[in-house]
Amino acid sequence: MVNQKKLNTTDINTFKNKTFYTETDTQTRELGKKFASILKPKDIVFFNGDLGAGKTTFIQGILSYFGIKKFVRSASFMLVSEFESKLCPIYHLDLYRLDENNTLDLGIDEYLFGDGISLIEWCDRLKYYNIKQRWEINIDYTDSGRKIKIERFL
Repeated sequence: MVNQKKLNTTDINTFKNKTFYTETDTQTRELGKKFASILKPKDIVFFNGDLGAGKTTFIQGILSYFGIKKFVRSASFMLVSEFESKLCPIYHLDLYRLDENNTLDLGIDEYLFGDGISLIEWCDRLKYYNIKQRWEINIDYTDSGRKIKIERFL
């Protein structure tokens, strides 16, 4: 990762309101893996970024940290992918094909407010849920790779 030394991943402040730069998919996955070390049950993580920006690549790193070995791809056609880890269930929701009015009728509350970790792409579709306590990851293209901004909202 550009301009990054070894990350202290035991400290939540390592990621809280910080910006990181990655040059490759491998570096993006590694950052996701390091970020995963501070996640706990009931955490909600919102992902923002254009199509192909690297949201799913970052999520692949998170799931790798939790020992999930199967290939993780965008959940666009399935809406929700569920994974079991030793810590808790992990839910990958991709709301790209929905609009904000459809999400209330889906019954996704169990994913959002259950005992698992929820990783949500296209979170703008959840406007009516008004989820205040969350992580939010914004991924943008740069000339040399990706700019990944991680924020914590309480």
